[in-house]
Amino acid sequence: MTSQLDPPRPVAAGTRWTRAHEIVDRFAGSGRLGTDLAEVQDRITAAVPRRPPLVVDAVSGVLTGGKRLRPLLVLGVLYAGPAGDDPAARERALDAATALELIHLASLVHDDVMDEADTRHGGPSVNARVDNAIAVLCGDVLIAAAFAAAARCGPGGTGVVAGAFAGLCAGQALETQDLFNVDRTERDYFTTLAGKTAALFAAAARLGGTAAGLGEATVARLARYGHHLGLVFQVVDDLLDLTGSAAALGKPAGHDIVEGVYTLPVLRARAHRPQLARALAECRRTGHTAPVLDLLRQTPAVGEAEDTATALTGTAVAAVRDCATELRPGGADMLTELARCLTGRTR
Repeated sequence: MTSQLDPPRPVAAGTRWTRAHEIVDRFAGSGRLGTDLAEVQDRITAAVPRRPPLVVDAVSGVLTGGKRLRPLLVLGVLYAGPAGDDPAARERALDAATALELIHLASLVHDDVMDEADTRHGGPSVNARVDNAIAVLCGDVLIAAAFAAAARCGPGGTGVVAGAFAGLCAGQALETQDLFNVDRTERDYFTTLAGKTAALFAAAARLGGTAAGLGEATVARLARYGHHLGLVFQVVDDLLDLTGSAAALGKPAGHDIVEGVYTLPVLRARAHRPQLARALAECRRTGHTAPVLDLLRQTPAVGEAEDTATALTGTAVAAVRDCATELRPGGADMLTELARCLTGRTR
């Protein structure tokens, strides 16, 4: 896969600028995306209660950093829609973007508790700053703030956010249940992804389309686009965990294997090399990933997983093409380019 990301540069406080941002920004014009993402960041920061100070201090590190892809998707779909320039539509989209990102950030806080992680975004994780009990409550505060924002993003907004959050929790529960499961199936893997990652992407596209004044049939197609975009994002993320450099990833290659998360490339490799199951069991005992990675490289698993990501991208693009006439001129092209950009990312 080739890189389609430029070196990170700030577009708004707390956001890392990527090729995906450039695609949406070029379509929106006039620096609009940077302004809107800065507003989302301000709303995220303002959503955290000032008291008790312990919570503010603990979550400060998680509120900035990252690409803000879920807000980017909300805004990209808004800009592509017929009411994309309407101030009231912008307000609804900003609240939707804030709500979904707060849910995502809360999930990171809770993930770090579950994983006993010490770092996040290059600094100490929330649970490292305080303790697990307080960290769980900090995540809960972010969830409460998310639903306050969701209540402002128009009819049905709270239900969409609630559904996405429930899906995220279900997906994470399935992944936790499957840790170190050498018999994990591809169906289990994609069921996990549908909740853990794709649910928020689908909600982002749906709420962006609703804010943009699009009809329900078009919004449903855009939600399908977002769903498959989320699947693509996670498949590529799982590939990068095995093929990326430690410098780019910020962690050694094969980290998921050590944690017992057996992703699509590993499942495909196991189908080609049944002895991989023994290597995975040994890795669980020793923490050494080299034997697993060596076996994986002897198979076409990486290429097959890349082909899967490409096919999922095609499904996302088809969903956009099905509603192209309902979008502004160039809107479908922008969303298509965004999907293909995420397939080719390198981090």
